[in-house]
Amino acid sequence: MPIFLDLVYVAMSVGVLWISANWFVDGAVGLAAKLHVPEMLVGIVLVSVATTSPELMTSLLASIRGMPEVALGNAIGSVIADDTLALGLAGLIATTPLVANPRILRTSAVVLVVVAILCFAMTFDGVLERWQGAILVSCFLGYSAFSYWDELRQKRKGGAALDHGVEDHEAIMHASLGKIFLLFAAGFIGVLLGSHLLLHGAMGIAEFLEIPNVIMGLTVIALGTSTPEIATCVIAARKGKSGLAIGNIIGADILNICLVAGLSAIANPLSAAKKEIFFMFPAMLIIVFTMLTMLRFGYNLTRRNGIILISLYLVYIVVMYSTSGSGGAPATP
Repeated sequence: MPIFLDLVYVAMSVGVLWISANWFVDGAVGLAAKLHVPEMLVGIVLVSVATTSPELMTSLLASIRGMPEVALGNAIGSVIADDTLALGLAGLIATTPLVANPRILRTSAVVLVVVAILCFAMTFDGVLERWQGAILVSCFLGYSAFSYWDELRQKRKGGAALDHGVEDHEAIMHASLGKIFLLFAAGFIGVLLGSHLLLHGAMGIAEFLEIPNVIMGLTVIALGTSTPEIATCVIAARKGKSGLAIGNIIGADILNICLVAGLSAIANPLSAAKKEIFFMFPAMLIIVFTMLTMLRFGYNLTRRNGIILISLYLVYIVVMYSTSGSGGAPATP
């Protein structure tokens, strides 16, 4: 019976996270419109933070509860899931190749590669310290500030404003401030509740199956918390909004590394066995480089690229479970 309840918790948490994250996004965009926050800032900061809020809340809870492997595994595993499953499925179902904005891709790709390598270097000793987490958070703040400045510069030069899909939220933008705030608050509370349910259920399953914390974080929890990005990316691809699909994933990658891992480390230093560190980070870097290389050639993502990305995730899962053995302590709810 306990394992059945844990499975129910995980299933319920994914639904709660999915719905709550949508409310959180709508509320964030509405608040930005009411407060006259520029569109670029909405896309780079508010919407991106909202869609990655499940990862952030889950990792923070795990870190505070003394499960640093889960927190770190969730952050890195979410990057892997976003790049392979979200973009892979989007490329697979899109009627035409997903097209990337060359200017934005060049900037964001450099930032993503730099922070990914930086985070890996910081964890060489098996620990991501508080001060290192602060550096990662600073990188995100710097990236956000540069993106905002670059958008203003493009507008002054007469360039077109970036499409962050804000027009899709026209109804909520014209709603009352009270309704918008209610959506934002309800979404935030829902994300907290969903994260708690997911963490509790996943840890119960991990204990029952004697799966190490870090493996659970890299797989079940990462997949569960990545559902908003996966859903957003797939829906955007179906609607023909390539920029939104690709931008959402690359932005989420940067947020997972800088904010999710960074803030969780500030709350409580993150740690994992070196064997796990030297598996998860190289796997993430290989997948990130593969995804960015595909986008760089022709600045688009084809159906064949989508199949390759999904296949990479399957290979990653097989290799991880075949080499994990008993290399970590089982989870403790």
